[in-house]
Amino acid sequence: MLIDCNLIALNNPDDILPYPNYKSGLQDEDKGHIKFGYPSTSYPILNMPYILEDYEGNTLPPGHYQIILAPNRKMLYFVESNEIKASIPVASLVEKMTSQEEERERIKEREKMLKKYKNRPRKRPLDQTERKRQASMEARIDDTNPRYYILYYKNGNIEAKGYILK
Repeated sequence: MLIDCNLIALNNPDDILPYPNYKSGLQDEDKGHIKFGYPSTSYPILNMPYILEDYEGNTLPPGHYQIILAPNRKMLYFVESNEIKASIPVASLVEKMTSQEEERERIKEREKMLKKYKNRPRKRPLDQTERKRQASMEARIDDTNPRYYILYYKNGNIEAKGYILK
């Protein structure tokens, strides 16, 4: 049986083709900075090996949790899958301030780098500020005291500490 192609109205080419159409070129999910880039989270991850319990009998199982400092800086949250699983009151908070001299030096160094590679932008090294910021994040839990756990939180220039009764 022969089909006359002139008689078929092609409103949508997907109606006839057995496979879907794809745009040519590199897809967003195939790009290196998306596939192999640093995670988009800006909070430290805690690998907690202990089972935590409260007085009401609620338990927090071992696992990987993001530790997030509340905006009012009075609580530390254990977050798993974008849900707050537990909250711990902050016992001590230290916020280190950067001096104007350090900030000026950082800006001067960046401008120097941009000026050096002005005519060769492809040779310019990648900006490492995000990696340095993520390298300064830390969350850990300490079990040295027999009565309580100590939760340490560090993110950039903010350090906090909370205590969890055993």
